[in-house]
Amino acid sequence: MSATRLQAQAVALSRGSQGRTLPQILRDNAASMGRETAIRSKRAGLWRNLSWADLHGTVRRTASALSGLGVGRGDVLALISENREEAWITQMAAIALGAVAVNIYPDATIDEIAYVLDHSGARFALGEDQEQVDKILGCPEGAPGVERVFYVESNGLWNYTDGRLIDLAEAQAAAATDAETLKRIDESIDAAAQDDVAVYCYTSGTTGRPKAAMLDHAFILDNGYRLMGSLGIRPGGNYLSYISPAWAAEQFFGVALPLLAPLVLHFSEKPETVKGDLREIGPEFLMFTPRQWELQASDVEARMMDAPAWRQKLFAWGLRQGQARAAGDGGAFDRHVLWPLADQLVLKGVRDLLGLTRAKAVLSGGSGLSAELFGRYRAFGVPLGNLYGSSELGLIATHRPGDTNPETMGQLMPSDPSIAPPMEAWVDPDGQLRLKVRAFSGYLDNAEATAEMGTGDDGYRTGDAVRLDENGQLIFLDRVKDLRKLSTGQPYPPQFLENHLRSAAMIRDAIVIGDESRDRVVALINIDMEIAGRFAERSGLAFGTFSELSQLPPVRAEIARAVARVNAIVDAGARIAAFANLPKELDADEEELTRSRKLRREAIETKYAALIDGLYGDEESAPIDIDVTYQDGRKSRLRANVAMNRMEAAQ
Repeated sequence: MSATRLQAQAVALSRGSQGRTLPQILRDNAASMGRETAIRSKRAGLWRNLSWADLHGTVRRTASALSGLGVGRGDVLALISENREEAWITQMAAIALGAVAVNIYPDATIDEIAYVLDHSGARFALGEDQEQVDKILGCPEGAPGVERVFYVESNGLWNYTDGRLIDLAEAQAAAATDAETLKRIDESIDAAAQDDVAVYCYTSGTTGRPKAAMLDHAFILDNGYRLMGSLGIRPGGNYLSYISPAWAAEQFFGVALPLLAPLVLHFSEKPETVKGDLREIGPEFLMFTPRQWELQASDVEARMMDAPAWRQKLFAWGLRQGQARAAGDGGAFDRHVLWPLADQLVLKGVRDLLGLTRAKAVLSGGSGLSAELFGRYRAFGVPLGNLYGSSELGLIATHRPGDTNPETMGQLMPSDPSIAPPMEAWVDPDGQLRLKVRAFSGYLDNAEATAEMGTGDDGYRTGDAVRLDENGQLIFLDRVKDLRKLSTGQPYPPQFLENHLRSAAMIRDAIVIGDESRDRVVALINIDMEIAGRFAERSGLAFGTFSELSQLPPVRAEIARAVARVNAIVDAGARIAAFANLPKELDADEEELTRSRKLRREAIETKYAALIDGLYGDEESAPIDIDVTYQDGRKSRLRANVAMNRMEAAQ
């Protein structure tokens, strides 16, 4: 591989971190833009505004409440909540006191929560509501290391007797706000430095227990700056906070970026209202995971499945025109007549349905998004781009306005010149991407894992296999450890195949299997129940359970067509020879997925070994008998007979 080095271009922006910390920037924004809106939150169907001055005042009052209850420099506060302003404010208040915040995914199990509380040394915790408080109190021995448990929603908690429970609103109301107290808080804010650790973010843990990446103020702010420089973000835009702040990306998007740009930060009423809230907000900037973009596209397709035939034909025509427009493949009549007409009749309505009528830069990050879906959004008129990065090294590359190649991750991102020099990237002889970049502060209590990543001077080891195209843009292939080779010597990239499989509306997840002990590639498919269910109903097919739906012959035939389309774009020796539809959905509660919906390959291959053996055998079906675990800890047994679907053309 070429060792040619790329260096990110410097970008001149009027607003940078200028040596400040997160709470210091908040304070400066309150002083310079006091009456302008900082946060908008939806409650009981109505949006309410919080100005920069009010936000800063609430953070200081919350910091006073936390300080009065024992939170101080070096302490750890864990937060288990959906995205909402109370959690954002509490995190910022803790950081203002010199404490460290650690967010936990709200759908985490008791075991996962107990691990983070214990490993991080959390003395304080915030649980959004009764469900989250129950999980904290349900940790082994009642989470003895946690001294105080704050809550936001009091419903169902009236009769709880644990003395550690404290209503956050009541604590804020009772907090001291005298001049001397506020002076001490301001002094704590002043005493902080950019290299102080502000947040712990736990990695996905695809191969074991998650590691806690320590993120300091400089690292978080530098990543906000990278976004501003790459996407041309200017003050006053709208951003919807939706991805969990347990993911490092939301610390960059939902904390640093609104402070630096600044942007108006929006919080939905609840996850179920996000689709409708998106339409009301009309955000210019948005970041979703590939799975969320896939669900958005599936929703459009599901609606069209229920539409009259004439509307389906109109939609298909509009989509073709949108694809031609995105490719620039047309003459004067197309540009001036057909494309504007298709936009008015079809594509504008799709953007409105998605809540993306004002989108200027919307990104997909976390794992790869297939070129097919990328092209579909571009056809809709949505400027979707890829984003590449990690918790440890931050945001590395993204598509900038005008970048249209869906196969790449875009260009290297600029750095805040007051924090770090421009990042450098190169591909080492093993095909691995190496980086010189302002990085995290190491893993908590894991010096060995930190050392394995290398150093900034010699180039951090990303663990990702990439190549560079002729324009110097990154093309992500797979994790180095996940690249596979068959016994025939044929190499193949599992994630490439999986990304393209997931672009099919009826496929929710896919895991591709094959190594040096196997002579061909096979796949396990997790169908999308909503799309497959609608297809079955329209086809007059009867089913009662997910397991029954997954094994219906017409459903399997639809999946086979999707597999055939993917097989057509890879080398003959790397094509999927057989697949099986899983009789249950892959679930993070059963450790089949991480909380960010990344595949836990080893766990899946172990659990479904009987199906994998069947795919490599000659039988028409294979029995499976597995445990099923629910979020509340209950277990049951699933027994099913799963069809083996052979792709003869792949042989």
